[in-house]
Amino acid sequence: MMSAAIDQSWPEDDIALPMALDAVTPDFLTAALAIRYPGTEVTNVTLGRQVRGSGSKVRLLLEYNDAGHHHRLPPTLWFKGGYETHSDGIRNSHVHETIFYREIAPRGLVNTPRCYFAGVDRREGSPSFGHAGQLMEDLLGRNASFGHASRSLSVEQVSQLLTMFARLHAHWWNAPELARLGPIGGSLRADGIVLRQIREGWNDCARKPMAADLPVEMRGEEAALRGMALLSAYDAASKTLCVNHGDPHPANLFFEPDGAPGLLDWQRLMQCDWGHDVTYFTIGAMEPGECARHERDLLAHYLRELSTYDVAAPDFDAAWLSYRKHAMYGLVWVVVPPKLHRIEAIEIMASRFCAAFRRLRTYDVLFSA
Repeated sequence: MMSAAIDQSWPEDDIALPMALDAVTPDFLTAALAIRYPGTEVTNVTLGRQVRGSGSKVRLLLEYNDAGHHHRLPPTLWFKGGYETHSDGIRNSHVHETIFYREIAPRGLVNTPRCYFAGVDRREGSPSFGHAGQLMEDLLGRNASFGHASRSLSVEQVSQLLTMFARLHAHWWNAPELARLGPIGGSLRADGIVLRQIREGWNDCARKPMAADLPVEMRGEEAALRGMALLSAYDAASKTLCVNHGDPHPANLFFEPDGAPGLLDWQRLMQCDWGHDVTYFTIGAMEPGECARHERDLLAHYLRELSTYDVAAPDFDAAWLSYRKHAMYGLVWVVVPPKLHRIEAIEIMASRFCAAFRRLRTYDVLFSA
């Protein structure tokens, strides 16, 4: 499925993309890298570790000609695309990642991997038509470490990331460019994956120990579907729309050696109320007790940061209501399939959001609206 969001003038969109991770060749890499780094030739590539989830990645060990060395291209990169059984249903998510790395990342609003190529094959009739792919920095070269649900963030790290979100959100705040990112709310409306997972697994998963904090009113599939629909309607009516990362859970974070955080995996880039990113990230980043102690102060910090930009930031009471309502979206972790994340991470994240849903009385503020 081809997105209308990509400007056809980008030269990266005239390149055929690999049709499998093991089909990343020196010829493709040469064509891709020579656009930004003229004269570069990749003389050899060794395919390394593969990582598969909502997207597909392979680590590359590259050798270059003299021009490639002159441009100081790195010896390792990651290639990312959509090569899973579910990929055809979420092609636009890879297109959105390309939009981020081409148009937003270069502005330096967030700490994220450097991108060396980001393209979408727009050539009608091409085998890879509609596919998107990126060549990205290997963060191991920065000695970065990577987030996991089992490693809670400190309040300072959460604060640092909320500062980053404020910069990102202010960039296209209520701007017409947001329409290029598809329907408000992203995956809740664009591809139906969240609702499909609820229909397929909610009644069973909501009775597992990880969902012990779920209120009794939320034990059935219809309540979960209704809650997501109400949240989608709330976002659709929002007057504080902005660019959202869309999926800022711990596994999509990295950390510099000094602890400074950054964000990975921009497939779920979307337009939504700012509360989606802030709520989903904050609740998912800390243990429930720690989150309960600090979430109001952290929200106030985000609002102060946002107010430093030329945007109409909400007042605290309106923001707190948005935060409480957006706890609904995190319940998707109750039905996340183990093929996408390790069961340990699923259980930790589901328990955090179930606890927050009860603590914030999200059922009351969302279902009574």
